[in-house]
Amino acid sequence: MHILTKVFVVLVSLLAIALVPLAAVQASNQATLRQQIKDRDVQVSAARSELDTERALRAKAENDTALQIKDLDSEKGRLQSDLAQNGLRVRSLEADIAQAKIRLASLEQTVAVTMEVDRAKTELTKTLSEELDKQRSMLTDCERIRIDVENKLAKTDSDLHVAQEALGDLKEQVASLTNEKVKSDQVVQSFTAKFGPAATDTVSPGEVSQVPDRNVTAHIVNVKRADDRVYAEIDAGSRDGVKVGWTMTIGDGAKFIGKLLITSVDVNKAVGTVELEDVAARGAVRAGQKVTIRKGQ
Repeated sequence: MHILTKVFVVLVSLLAIALVPLAAVQASNQATLRQQIKDRDVQVSAARSELDTERALRAKAENDTALQIKDLDSEKGRLQSDLAQNGLRVRSLEADIAQAKIRLASLEQTVAVTMEVDRAKTELTKTLSEELDKQRSMLTDCERIRIDVENKLAKTDSDLHVAQEALGDLKEQVASLTNEKVKSDQVVQSFTAKFGPAATDTVSPGEVSQVPDRNVTAHIVNVKRADDRVYAEIDAGSRDGVKVGWTMTIGDGAKFIGKLLITSVDVNKAVGTVELEDVAARGAVRAGQKVTIRKGQ
């Protein structure tokens, strides 16, 4: 045989050997493909059914959307109408706000004026309160002064009453002393005519008192009562200008006690007889009481 034929035969054999598995594989693949095609058809059917469902849902959604759009258009119209009305209300409110601002400015001015008036009222009230306190203080002082004056007046009235009573007693005692003085003068004149003037610096109780040439104040240091007479010693004498015959006034504070007629004088002391003493009415003469005399009295 020819070589080519042999080669061709070998090639055909090899091809036959190669095609057998290929045919088997092809047969197997065809069965698989058929099954896959069936599966694909089922999937396509399911997809088409799902697509139809989706289309129905989409149609329904589009219908619902159309209805919603219609409702939204209606709502838009209503909202536009409300917006227009709100615009009118806004303009009305703006006008009200402008008027309110005007009223607010007026109220602020009124408040400022009111605050100024209140401040003035407060200052006036404070001033009046201070003035009232001053007037009350002055009234209290005046009332205290009035009470003091009334007390002093009452005391003065009492002292005046006592002085008037004392003056009445003094007038009676002066009348009595005048009579005694006349009698004493007669006795002294008789004694002088018979025995001459006294050689010592003494005076009898009835002797005429001398007019003092100075003011003298002293105190009683000793009191002696004998022979129905009262004798008092004072702590002032000739060194102080005290002279025999002076009639000094005895006092206890502001109270009149009696008179002291100086009968003898030493350098730093003097003795006299007490006159016009009224123990029941004015009290007794005692040590420590003051005796005074004024110039020319």
